[in-house]
Amino acid sequence: MLDRQSRSYPWILLGVLSLCYLIATLDRIVISLLVEPIKADLGLSDTQISLLLGLAFVLVYSIAGLPIGFLVDRVNRTRLLGLGVGTWSLMTAMCGLANSFWALFFARAGVGIGEATLTPTGYSLISDAFEKRRLGLALGIFTMGGQLGTGGSLILGGYAIGELSKHGEFHIPLLGVLQPWQLTFVLLAIPGLVIAAIVASIPSPLRKVNPAERPETGAVSAVLDFYRANRALLSRHHLATGLTSLVLYGGYSWVAPFFARVHHWEPAEVGFAAGTVSIVVTSVGLLGGGALGDYLLRYSSHLRLWICAISVSGSAISGLFYPFLHDGFWAMIVFGAMIMFATVPIGVGNAALQHVIPSQIRGRVSAIYFFSLSIVGMSGPTLIALTSDLFFPFPSGIGYATAIIVPIAMTMAAILWVWAIPPYRRLAQQVESQPQPA
Repeated sequence: MLDRQSRSYPWILLGVLSLCYLIATLDRIVISLLVEPIKADLGLSDTQISLLLGLAFVLVYSIAGLPIGFLVDRVNRTRLLGLGVGTWSLMTAMCGLANSFWALFFARAGVGIGEATLTPTGYSLISDAFEKRRLGLALGIFTMGGQLGTGGSLILGGYAIGELSKHGEFHIPLLGVLQPWQLTFVLLAIPGLVIAAIVASIPSPLRKVNPAERPETGAVSAVLDFYRANRALLSRHHLATGLTSLVLYGGYSWVAPFFARVHHWEPAEVGFAAGTVSIVVTSVGLLGGGALGDYLLRYSSHLRLWICAISVSGSAISGLFYPFLHDGFWAMIVFGAMIMFATVPIGVGNAALQHVIPSQIRGRVSAIYFFSLSIVGMSGPTLIALTSDLFFPFPSGIGYATAIIVPIAMTMAAILWVWAIPPYRRLAQQVESQPQPA
């Protein structure tokens, strides 16, 4: 068994957690590449498809994270995550065996329940495994797993599905006849089941209990007291990160239609270009932002919030200009800049939050944080679509809508990040003045 006292333990744990995030993202978004064959085989409407893409997963995923956050603070975390990975992998396979709308709907909800274990568990494990001076980089690497999954899906997903589609129906022992889209789900479940066994066998790091903190790990009052005492900071922090997530969800959701309608690119071209750009820029944003935040920590922890404010300002400017560039190549580059600047607060802002959360309630606060981030973020695709439909009802209108929603959201986020600095500095000074755990 892996020795948690070894110097390599935190990095091995981080590598496994990042791999979990990558697989989760693949399982989560692959359905967006299978819309047309699912509609054809199951006879679904666009409204039903939209429920499978959004409500069935995101709402359940967000709500389930709250009770799971409470479990994170009370049970063995790696075993909990192993159970979660196994659950979402099995439910991904069930998506492939579904033969009706409701069967697919509930399978997607099951994927959401399983994946809800990932972020609160991952945040808690990483925060206890790494020193605070390396926390920003570690959380950036963890989050990068999800971003690499997004880019990889855009690049490889369409190609793989196209190859399977050339062979028609597949006759699989015990499973029967599967269509290519169904087999895609089943195949994606296999690596997740292997990773579930691996992560469950890894020992959890010891919880870093600060002697100055209250020992009650199960009391709801500890969470309520923390939010009540720091409501100004936490409300501004959570909403600012949610607005950043809104831009990421919205940007990725409409990049393919935008380049198809405005620049007349084929889906394969958009997938390869957007996927490649995504992998590069999110790596820079998460790792570079995390490393910079960790470096500035030696001067003051609140400088992480300044990094967030400056980065979302860059995203606002990029989002304003990229839809109006006539050259598709440069439009994709500036789209990448928008995504890069928007990913910085996902790692840096979370590191700032983890820096000041009492260890006994870290899982629960992380779950509430991620719930708010997801609820605000899931509105991004709809806001852009509604703005386009209401005010710009023509093919290139999605670009005009993006140029409105992104700058507004990112400007609001920048204001919130700066506004959060005074209460953050006060809380950080209290935390840093307390005796630190060994």
